[in-house]
Amino acid sequence: MTNEELDIYSEEILDIVSANVKMYREKKGYSQMQLALEIGMSSGAYLGRAEIRKENHHFNIKHLAKIAMVLDVPIASFFKPF
Repeated sequence: MTNEELDIYSEEILDIVSANVKMYREKKGYSQMQLALEIGMSSGAYLGRAEIRKENHHFNIKHLAKIAMVLDVPIASFFKPF
């Protein structure tokens, strides 16, 4: 694979993860601010940008581990396309 193909693939994965975080957050009835505070962020701004991938913001594995615990979902479920 070329670097360009790998970049495209990784961006697609980040988009899937962001959409799934938002979906599970909403299913559990959490606001962005509530979830951000639960995982140790001081505001919901970064979480909001990561959910919509604004300015290429995204979740790292530490964020995902914390979010999975708070929302009580397996971390692997964030990576499943819907």
